[in-house]
Amino acid sequence: MCAEAALARCPERRRSTRFPARFILIVSADNGRLREETCTSSLNVHGVLVALETTLTVGQRVVIHNPENWAERNGRVTRLGRCQAGRTEVGIEFTEPNPDFWLIGTISEQSRVDK
Repeated sequence: MCAEAALARCPERRRSTRFPARFILIVSADNGRLREETCTSSLNVHGVLVALETTLTVGQRVVIHNPENWAERNGRVTRLGRCQAGRTEVGIEFTEPNPDFWLIGTISEQSRVDK
C-alpha cells in the first residue's frame, strides 16, 4: 500500500494548533552521521513537518537544530508522508513540548491554552 493511501485513511490528530511556516532547520540522526538542512512546512509546540532526502523510519530518534537561536531538541519520527522531488514529508514529534524553540509569539501563546 502506498503512503498516500495510508494517509487518506488516518485522521489527523493534533494536541496543539499547527502553523504553516518556513524556518530553516538541521535534522540529524544516528549520532550525527545523518545530517540534513531543510525547511519546515508546518510546526507546532509538539513538533514539525519537514521534507527530507535522508531516509528515516517511523520511531527513529532525531535531533532538531534551530540555527536561528542555536536551540537543539530531541524528537522522534512519527509519520512519513508524500514523496516529491526526491524528498519525503517527515513528521517529527519533540520528546517534550517546546513553545520557545520557534521564537515566535503565537506558538508560545497557543501552548498556554493547550496545557
